Amino acid sequence: MVQTSEILIGSAGGDHVSIKIGSPNREEWRGAEVEVRCDGWIGRMRASFMKGELGRFSEEIRQLHRKLSGSAELQPLEPNLTLALTGDGKGHVTVDGTARNDFAGGTRLVFRFEIDQTLLDDIADALSDADPMA
Repeated sequence: MVQTSEILIGSAGGDHVSIKIGSPNREEWRGAEVEVRCDGWIGRMRASFMKGELGRFSEEIRQLHRKLSGSAELQPLEPNLTLALTGDGKGHVTVDGTARNDFAGGTRLVFRFEIDQTLLDDIADALSDADPMA
């Protein structure tokens, strides 16, 4: 898969979710390589996102950054990766997620880590850049 952009939620050297978006694999879909690194665990898998899903998540993250409370959720049609970013109103953001290689069953990785609210704009920008079909 040719990679065109990367979305990094967290820090490259620490806990994070990395979503490397490739070229469109079907008219309405984009394939991605996902890496989750949390609390000593590392997992990699492939996922697909429908047109507009990452763009909607980007807008929710921008709203979260403005208010610093509430949540932004990625709940794609094919739920290999689901994410919820929740702000506490004080600048702390909790990232809760589930990664599944096969969303219909099998093994899943449930994870949680914290990021600083200062990362939200860069995350939202990367999501917007990755969803040019929206």
